[in-house]
Amino acid sequence: MNLAEIVNKNALRIPQRPAIISEQGQLTWQEFYLQVNQMGNALRKLGVTKGDRVAMYLPNSPEYVVTYFAISKLGAIAVPFNIMYKSSEIDYIINNSGAKVLVAAAEEAQKYVMNIRDKLPSLQELIIVGEHQITDALSYSLLLAEASGELETLECAPNDILTILYTSGTTGQPKGAMLTHENLYYNAELNAFYTLHVNDQDRVLTGTPFCHIFFVLTVLGPMYKGAAVVPVPRFFPDKALELISRFNITHFAGVPTMYIYMLQTFKADPGKYNLSSWRFAQSAGAAMPAEFISQIEESFSVGFCECYGATETSSTCTYGRLGHGKAGSIGLPADTWEVRIVDGQNQELPVGEVGEIVVKGPGVFKGYWEMPEATAAAFNDQWFHTGDLGRSDQDGYLYIVDRKKDLLICGGYNIYPREVEEVLYTHPSVLEVAVIGISDDAKGEVPKAFITLKPDAEKVSENEIIAFCKERIAAYKVPRIVEIIANMPKNATGKILKRVLQDMCPAQHSL
Repeated sequence: MNLAEIVNKNALRIPQRPAIISEQGQLTWQEFYLQVNQMGNALRKLGVTKGDRVAMYLPNSPEYVVTYFAISKLGAIAVPFNIMYKSSEIDYIINNSGAKVLVAAAEEAQKYVMNIRDKLPSLQELIIVGEHQITDALSYSLLLAEASGELETLECAPNDILTILYTSGTTGQPKGAMLTHENLYYNAELNAFYTLHVNDQDRVLTGTPFCHIFFVLTVLGPMYKGAAVVPVPRFFPDKALELISRFNITHFAGVPTMYIYMLQTFKADPGKYNLSSWRFAQSAGAAMPAEFISQIEESFSVGFCECYGATETSSTCTYGRLGHGKAGSIGLPADTWEVRIVDGQNQELPVGEVGEIVVKGPGVFKGYWEMPEATAAAFNDQWFHTGDLGRSDQDGYLYIVDRKKDLLICGGYNIYPREVEEVLYTHPSVLEVAVIGISDDAKGEVPKAFITLKPDAEKVSENEIIAFCKERIAAYKVPRIVEIIANMPKNATGKILKRVLQDMCPAQHSL
């Protein structure tokens, strides 16, 4: 088994159909197959073999998809991470994964990789995509130009690791979820046939980053069927609507925030766009407010589907059936998946009672990279414990109620407060800090930081604290609001009471 067989089959069956369409042009399945082979040969010449980790620091782009499948063909392991990451985040992921090669966007590599390259002992080669000249870095385009277009696909075992996706933990240390060829192949098939109802004449656009588990649904699912994928480096609502119009997009997938902004943009000038080709809107990453579902369906004349899953489940494990969804529900279990609501003793709860959502299916990950204790804690009798609280109704539809942990979701991005707190604690003026999520109409939640200052510290403003964070962590993790207070509310043992802080925050509205 090898996920790259998707490319091989489509290049043979529909060689002249488009595989990737972008503003720079398009690649047919035959051309895409050729570039995947060229990149695979280039990596192999650099010494990449089965099981080696190849890190990817790229925006949504044709180069991203080519590199991903090239890694797969070799039986190597892809380690994607967000193009918004800064040096400290990159340092941790490359060193933890032991990545041998990094394929990176040139501008970001110059800013955030070169200053830490001597701290990355496993990294033997840097390949850059773009025009920057970086000493001791290899050019992606030159490597492809010099490589052969013939490459045999390595046969892998179903449980061989294909990718390590890093997901933040409550301690602030990201955990690398190990996903196999079998995980991603079967979830690509699930999303193609059941979730998206996609075919080889369709064109799929997403605003979500390819480094996110959404990639399985928005890229691997469509490509499984031979549909064309339209990468966009960064989401803007007007740009998304313009691309849907220009490229006759049939499917768009995104997080609720994206749809909220797209609705605003469309309503301001509906005559500007021709959305007649668009027929399917898919959402995941956070709960879609019920009032927006009808607006999406009516404004865009599309069918709507909401999905639920996690990095550890290789994306979708439940989804709303097209035309049969219930507002506020994450749908029914997907084909081949089992979903239960359990209590603290892992006993299944009756309909309507709230408990933890646990799942079992072919997409459940292999475990966390080099974290056996965290892996063991995530499972009970082969059931993966999601950490989400939910309930079911009489028809079997599932509903998310809350999260067991402190995770907050901002515009579809997962943010763990502890990770942000650890950055804030490095500020010389900060004594104590607590980060919570506060409600936001557009993004669902945004991070807010409460801070107490050291008695002898120099005065610091809220804006200075925010600027401090922007230099050290990805923009979506940066607190939108900082409030400096005299004392933190605490319990008898000295633990900061975040619920008290939450009660101090009125609802925020950004629309």
